[in-house]
Amino acid sequence: MFPKDIFAYITQQENEYQSGGITIGDNWTWSMRNHVQLIFHLTNGVFFTGKNDWSRAFKNIIEPIIDLANWTEDLEVKDIVFYIETSNGRVLSFLIKKYHDEVYAKEHDLDALLDEITESDNVYGGVLIDTSQKKERPKSLDLISIAFCDQTDIVGGPIGFKLYFSPSKLKKMEKNGWGKAENGATGTIGELIKLATFDKDAKGGMKGNIEVYLIRGPLAKGYLEDTDELSDTENVLFIVAFYYDTNKKRQGYILYRKPENKSTLKFFTSKEVVGRALGRGVGEQILHPQIWTNFLEIHKQKLLESGAKVPLATDDETYTNRQQVQDMENLEVTTVADGKRLWQIPTAAPANIRLFQDAVNQWFEHAQYAGAAFDPLMGKEPPSGTTFRGQERVVAQGRGPHDRKRGKRAKFVESIYREDIIPQIKHELLGGKKFLATLTFEEMQWVTEQLAENYANREQMEDVLNGADLRDKEELKREFMVQSQKIGNKWLITILKEEFKDVEIKMGINIAGKQKNLAGLSDKILSIFQMVFSNPQAFQQSMQIPALAKAFNDILEFSGISQINFSTLMAAPIQSPIQSVGEAPELQLNETPNE
Repeated sequence: MFPKDIFAYITQQENEYQSGGITIGDNWTWSMRNHVQLIFHLTNGVFFTGKNDWSRAFKNIIEPIIDLANWTEDLEVKDIVFYIETSNGRVLSFLIKKYHDEVYAKEHDLDALLDEITESDNVYGGVLIDTSQKKERPKSLDLISIAFCDQTDIVGGPIGFKLYFSPSKLKKMEKNGWGKAENGATGTIGELIKLATFDKDAKGGMKGNIEVYLIRGPLAKGYLEDTDELSDTENVLFIVAFYYDTNKKRQGYILYRKPENKSTLKFFTSKEVVGRALGRGVGEQILHPQIWTNFLEIHKQKLLESGAKVPLATDDETYTNRQQVQDMENLEVTTVADGKRLWQIPTAAPANIRLFQDAVNQWFEHAQYAGAAFDPLMGKEPPSGTTFRGQERVVAQGRGPHDRKRGKRAKFVESIYREDIIPQIKHELLGGKKFLATLTFEEMQWVTEQLAENYANREQMEDVLNGADLRDKEELKREFMVQSQKIGNKWLITILKEEFKDVEIKMGINIAGKQKNLAGLSDKILSIFQMVFSNPQAFQQSMQIPALAKAFNDILEFSGISQINFSTLMAAPIQSPIQSVGEAPELQLNETPNE
């Protein structure tokens, strides 16, 4: 049952999130908040409990191993390759590719998005992506800022984020519709700032800031409509602020509330843990080595402090009255009463310190194994006598776990592209977008050929409509090509509105070679063409023999290539490209029999 209003609901959910956890196994109680906070502290070299006054040794082993994982598993925009398998929509697909590479990826900093996905997944065991801003790229949300959520399924129920806004920063949010009555606000942002006092901070807040909660998910309809209907739910977006009035009492203030048709949050983890919201990241894998390394380093430091002291003992009761050892000069002579002696009390033995150091090294080796951060990957020199090929194989083997996680993230990034980025790019292009593109030689050749074909057809159509003599199509195309060469390789591309209204995008997305090995497939096709072109007539004749034709089909099948694409090559007679001297070809290039 929901509490009476949205303010009571937020307070209740936040208290439960901070104090409660979930039971995953018979002996495993897990709190998402403590989990995230613990990893956040340790990866930044800060103790989660106790004093952080630099009096305790902290040897950070978790950060370099996470950095190695981020580097090894890094995805970049250059790893995203578009390919077109059908001719329908090929022009629009080409324009989307150019706009993505030349404009969208730079304006929206897609490399930063890919880094955010990798880093959050490695550190915390998952990444949460917000796709609600249609004019901006998807954005990674900070898991530290989560105020409450379903700890078994992070997007399975309402989720709240706690943010802090200064008055000036809060005023800037008016452009997003905050504080507008038509968006369900109970008042303006200016009124909120006047009501708030800043001499008392909210718990965990910063002086002079206002707490703002952003809540998404199914909530009681009564919260949206200001009624007592608390049984039915509706998917909504709420933005609520809390402030302290002049009586030091916490008050709530609605800045925005609107229904949402569907969830705009996407969650991904490369290593799922059944029964809880977050997966198992590199940060969690190295928690034990990090904690025990700190424990051993702290006790080793105490031993070193003990070993640095030189306590003395004597059975001469009057010695300290005559001599002050701490004030003696170097090589100063002192005397002890007859029959008495002065000796040093043994403190920390070097052997004991060595035991602690050995334990520290063992925990670091375990951390390397857990995080797949083996010595060759970390740039350490190989043992003497290791061959280059042997070292190469060790590195390749060590990259295995990283490549697997990288491939999983590539599939997640593909889904973001298909569902969010490409539709957004298409919407911008079909809205009459203009952009400057730099074309390669091959792209210029292909574009000018397409434009020349369109130009020639359009001019011939004008000739027919005007009753003029029909100009030669090839001559018109050559005319256009000559004029196009004067433009250079920088083209201002403009797409007219509705020009591609009914054109379907037939585009494949290959990220980091996960979806399709394009280079390997190209090599296979090239090998087939080399075999065919070496003796085309003999190839066609051999395909008439059932056994050889079946063997060739097996080669295509085992190579992962469709037999359909080569059916005409096998069935149609192949004419030799070599002609007798003086023999003229029957057809010129791009000439049809009717011409």
